[in-house]
Amino acid sequence: MTPGEQIRDFVPVQNVATTFLDVCVNQTLEPGRPEVHNVGTGQPVTILAFAQYWWRTWGAKGRLLPGAIPYRPGEVMRYVPELTL
Repeated sequence: MTPGEQIRDFVPVQNVATTFLDVCVNQTLEPGRPEVHNVGTGQPVTILAFAQYWWRTWGAKGRLLPGAIPYRPGEVMRYVPELTL
């Protein structure tokens, strides 16, 4: 993997689905007027910390090799939504 210093806000798909349904059911949506809402946990984490957590949690064999490959050209180092919900 890369060194893993990129920062992301990983959201369980169940949270996204629940939020989507809540907006559809509990808000007055107007036909032809799209709404955009950012969904996130509000807890940004590095790719490395995320990978290490799940590696331990799943009891994966082998080992992670942070820094074994370089970042891509133009790599986005921080991609975290400004939460609206």
